[in-house]
Amino acid sequence: MNDLRASGIQWLGKILLGVSFLLGIVLAFDATAAVLATVNKKAITDVDLKQALSGFPLAQRDKVNKDLSQKRKAVQSLIQQELLVQEAQKEHLDQSNQFKIALKTYKKQLLANLLIEKKLAPQMTPGKLKAYYKKNKIWYSTDTVHAQHILLESKKEALRILKKVKKGADFMKLAETNSKDPSAVNNRGDLGYFKRTDMLRPFSEAAFRTAPGKVVGPVETIYGYHIIKVIDRRVGKPLDFSEVELRVQADLRNQLLDQYVQSLKSKAKVKIQM
Repeated sequence: MNDLRASGIQWLGKILLGVSFLLGIVLAFDATAAVLATVNKKAITDVDLKQALSGFPLAQRDKVNKDLSQKRKAVQSLIQQELLVQEAQKEHLDQSNQFKIALKTYKKQLLANLLIEKKLAPQMTPGKLKAYYKKNKIWYSTDTVHAQHILLESKKEALRILKKVKKGADFMKLAETNSKDPSAVNNRGDLGYFKRTDMLRPFSEAAFRTAPGKVVGPVETIYGYHIIKVIDRRVGKPLDFSEVELRVQADLRNQLLDQYVQSLKSKAKVKIQM
């Protein structure tokens, strides 16, 4: 991957932006960790490296750990980071309001991530991953559909436009003049061909269950209400579990996370004031 062939500075950018930066602040030194380098007597260990790489895909992490030159490049980035951190501390930047506000935000993010890992990891078993894939296999195919849409702010407005469509009004002209989708000015609502996973689930579900030449709606998403006209469908092939395992992991994790957050919300007193 190009990321692994990047310069030391590019490596540093990735490491600084990762969760590892925060983990390095809050985790205690592991006395059993192997020291890989020192900067002004401050040790950089294999635990630091592991944390720094935690935000990378598994394949990239494995490559770094097995390739000595890549590992050295990653350690050099940690050395650069430590040099910058020590200099920042000399200038008391860790006492600035900007740092304290950012640290407070990072701590919240870390606590949330630790809780998610604790609650979700036990449910991400190989058996449950394969069961999720089997149940949702249709979402891991190369099927595509060609559709056009008109996005409206309210259901009432969407029903009004849908009525015009059913009476024979030009769909693309209605999209150009009424759609809240900024791109409609140029594409007149035409989305071209897309896979199920290219769109929000409610949108894709509606588009893929509609026959070519037919119109469906209003379909509600986070963006508003859509009127969808299906132009064509192309049947693809189902992808094997091995080809989409990472996607399955992400999808199951998102589903479990949504369910968990909803359960927390149902027991909490949430009041939106805006």
